[in-house]
Amino acid sequence: MTKLFPRIISLFCLLIGLKFANSRGHDHPDLIDLWYAKHIPTFENTTSANATLLSYNNIRYAEPPLGWKRFRKPQTPPPYQHKIQNGDLSSWETDCLSSAPVGVPFPLLSGLTWGSEDCLFLNVVVPKGVKEGDKVPVLHWVVGSAYAFGGKDWVGFGLNAYGLFNQPLNLTDRFIIVTHNYRLGVPGWLPKLDEDMNGNLGVWDTLAAVEWTKKYIHKFGGDPENITVFGQSAGAAIITWLLLAREGNMVLPFQQAWVASPTIAPRKNLERSRPLFDEVLNFTGCHSVECMRQLPASTMRDVNKHILIESTSGPGGGSLGFGVGLTPTIDGELVSDLPVNTFAAGKFNKKVKVVVGNTMLEGLGLSSDRNMPNRFAEIVRANLPNVTNESIALLQSLYPYSPELPEYLAWAFITDIIWTCTVTNIAHAYGDKARRFLFSVPPSTHGLDLSYFFFADNSTTPVVSLKTAYAAESTLLQYMFRRDFPSNPKALYAGPISEWKSFAENGTIANITVDGFEFALVGQDLIKRCETINELIRDPLNGV
Repeated sequence: MTKLFPRIISLFCLLIGLKFANSRGHDHPDLIDLWYAKHIPTFENTTSANATLLSYNNIRYAEPPLGWKRFRKPQTPPPYQHKIQNGDLSSWETDCLSSAPVGVPFPLLSGLTWGSEDCLFLNVVVPKGVKEGDKVPVLHWVVGSAYAFGGKDWVGFGLNAYGLFNQPLNLTDRFIIVTHNYRLGVPGWLPKLDEDMNGNLGVWDTLAAVEWTKKYIHKFGGDPENITVFGQSAGAAIITWLLLAREGNMVLPFQQAWVASPTIAPRKNLERSRPLFDEVLNFTGCHSVECMRQLPASTMRDVNKHILIESTSGPGGGSLGFGVGLTPTIDGELVSDLPVNTFAAGKFNKKVKVVVGNTMLEGLGLSSDRNMPNRFAEIVRANLPNVTNESIALLQSLYPYSPELPEYLAWAFITDIIWTCTVTNIAHAYGDKARRFLFSVPPSTHGLDLSYFFFADNSTTPVVSLKTAYAAESTLLQYMFRRDFPSNPKALYAGPISEWKSFAENGTIANITVDGFEFALVGQDLIKRCETINELIRDPLNGV
């Protein structure tokens, strides 16, 4: 009893300490009560423009997709959490299960597998002093990921959340940024070839995350009726799938969309993904998705690594992984047909305004360009499996290239079939609700535009033209705030956003150059190329 008494006293003091610590959290001036969880800022910092920002990190927006929830839509509401949450977890802990193939342009990640299936978290960045009732605009960022790796916290290929806040702000120019994780690789993009599952889970996760924003952002001072979603690459493709969801009849939790370089390969026949699906089953020793729900996390990690790192991807661009790779699919549940058909048929959400665009040479670095032009037919048939030799010759004639640079043939074709023509189809469909841009600052490769739209400084977001960076950034801010005029001197670089006409008026494109924004009509050569590509994609004989 004598030895037990000190232990009882120690335990009592520990419990008192925990209770006291928790009560101190309750007294935090910036505590946000979401009813299912209470969050205090993970950290705060001050930008070069003297904006003090509070970062609420790793807020759950759905239940962990484990066990019976694996390969199913996210379950909401999120689980109840008893303690005060400060979100102090690293991205290595909270990223969704990720595998980065060898050779990706992020050397520290090349060949790595990391992350967890328990990953459905989001971050909220809010200027200090913004409070419930202020109704400031909200930008919800959908990170690019190659459908395979990364997440909300990765600046290098995600969003530098603080770049926009470096613009001179005043009391009327405050806004909130939300970012979220969504399932990647095998857990997020396994095609729906089993009845007991959902496909396109990265899209369903994103829908749940933006619905969270619409439901809870007022607690942080945001306006649920002024949400702009911004996605690039895979993130932009996810937004595109939401615009097409249930033939445009799904009620969406946002009012505006900025769709930058949506990475969408032309694939309609789910059976093209059958070899990938079977490879996942074979590797795990399973015969069904139900069996895979019972697998340990280590096996899911191994199969993800096998599909994305140890297997060979196809040459066609737009996907990584075994066979045709892991991408959004035409699953019949969320999306019923190819974007080229659904946008043309008017089966898209018409209540949303969009800005849509791409960089001029997306395919540089993202296409197999060896031994051109001899391998051009292989590149084409990776996307149009049964296309005729005559059609290949026609396509090749549309891409004049220098004998000194035959690789351009692959770069330009992949740029069009994965990115440019999709963007053009979206702009045509939305018409007077669309603005279209082309980012042509050299080398105008995939993702280069993000350093301009979210410019912070030349070390973290390097640019060759500060003038263009300020123009791009202020134009995005004007769009978020739904303004038609500059709100600060730096915005004068862009000129009024009203100069950027809707696509329906005359087919105007905002060409983003080293000298700023230049407005021009769509080129006839681009129109001809996309008309040809669209026709080939639509032809059922070509096997898309």
